[in-house]
Amino acid sequence: MFNKELKKLNLVHDSDLIKLLESLNVNNDFNLGKKKCKFCSQIVNLENLHSLFKESGDIKFVCDSPDCIKRLMLFIE
Repeated sequence: MFNKELKKLNLVHDSDLIKLLESLNVNNDFNLGKKKCKFCSQIVNLENLHSLFKESGDIKFVCDSPDCIKRLMLFIE
């Protein structure tokens, strides 16, 4: 039997990303280069953003580095 807990993922189209960042009140800091990848601390921008998620009330960002994407998958599990 396959007994894994299902996780809900919300997807956002590129054209709606700015609206999402605004609705989360992180757009200004994001545009100023103040948001860093949770796993490697690289500054995240529109060119290298892979994902974002909420953790303990904060919005966390993940860059598109293969290592950070892998770490995100492990973190989610």
